[in-house]
Amino acid sequence: NENTLATMNDDSDGGQHGNLDFYYVKMDPEDIVRTSNYDSHAVFGALRGNGLIEQYNVYRRVNVEGKQQQSSPKRELAIVDLKLGSRLNGHGGIVHGGIISLLFDEAMGWAFECLQEQGGQQDSSAVTAVTANLTVDFRAPFWEGSEAVVRVYHDETKGRKIYFSATLESKDGSVVFAEAKSLFIILRSDQLKSG
Repeated sequence: NENTLATMNDDSDGGQHGNLDFYYVKMDPEDIVRTSNYDSHAVFGALRGNGLIEQYNVYRRVNVEGKQQQSSPKRELAIVDLKLGSRLNGHGGIVHGGIISLLFDEAMGWAFECLQEQGGQQDSSAVTAVTANLTVDFRAPFWEGSEAVVRVYHDETKGRKIYFSATLESKDGSVVFAEAKSLFIILRSDQLKSG
């Protein structure tokens, strides 16, 4: 099944997931209100295409029932399988840090969608969360034309505050290009009115 990954590097499990503690299921941007209007969305619209964001596939983590789950309070919620082209650079051949920050912010938005699904919230448009703070630490140059994975973790929730962390790493996990932490705030209904 092309919408399910057993692992990032090995989908030989044939979708059975018998020996795995978890697997990933592909998410569809058309199913999410905030990303469904491609014309106005940065990642799925204006910055998508040849030489730009060439691939941005989001997968939510699904834990297999009856298997031991993540023991850490920090839980992986989603991964993004991505590829960038050669027209998003800062320095010659190196992807601009602002683009990397955008990729993290978008991935963490998807992690919020995953939290909503886990909490039984079928219509994620009923609750809106926005980024209040995003901090990125750059560890290694992320070269144009590279493929990578963003892994997003839920660190904790305190009332309307949701804390995420993430890494941008090579597909085999041997190189960490950047790490990020964010604070998302769930908006009150009176904050959603445009004025």
